Amino acid sequence: MPNILSIETSSACCSVCIKTDQLETQLYENVAPNTHGEIIFEFIEMALKESEINKEDLDYIAFGSGPGSFTGLRVGCSVVQGLGYGLKVPVIPISSLRITAQQAIEKFNSKKIVVINDAHMEELYVGEYKCSKNIAVNLKPDYFIHKDRINELINSFPEDFIFIGNAINLIKKNLQKKIIHNFTPKANFCFKIADYLILNKKFIPAEEVTINYISGENQWKRA
Repeated sequence: MPNILSIETSSACCSVCIKTDQLETQLYENVAPNTHGEIIFEFIEMALKESEINKEDLDYIAFGSGPGSFTGLRVGCSVVQGLGYGLKVPVIPISSLRITAQQAIEKFNSKKIVVINDAHMEELYVGEYKCSKNIAVNLKPDYFIHKDRINELINSFPEDFIFIGNAINLIKKNLQKKIIHNFTPKANFCFKIADYLILNKKFIPAEEVTINYISGENQWKRA
């Protein structure tokens, strides 16, 4: 099993975790907006110490590539680029909405998930996922909608979908039947997705790493 460093900085929560063939470290996290740059290297060092490996022993770096907080994502992207380039380690970008959906699968055995996060500027990020062999898989590319369309969106899904994310407070009360509140993406839920992507050779060199800014994919109406 490869040694994977996982980083997630797309929300107010900054989190770091490492998985080796021997163990998975505890999740090092802190919920405090605009402090990611101050604590992320400390978290990486703590995770390396717990895993009893050196940064040179890392095989891959997985990270939540967004969408999400612009400032937080810039911190995460810069760290991943620097470490990956310096260590010559491949990087595995993972949608932060996909990581959130993976949490619902691992924690609650959810099968069909819609992640709805506040994008600010009157817009929402949306990701539609299903569980396939215990991994969150896109039903369609992540997209955005205007806030005032959220209830129309919710009504368009069959009953077997659940809805999670930090924007669910905008949903009408009578539609909040299968909603799990206040999920934010965490680094320790990257690993199953990362293993799948490694198997399918879906990783990139550090110099190609970019932040996932969703644009142009706002056609969400169901067929």
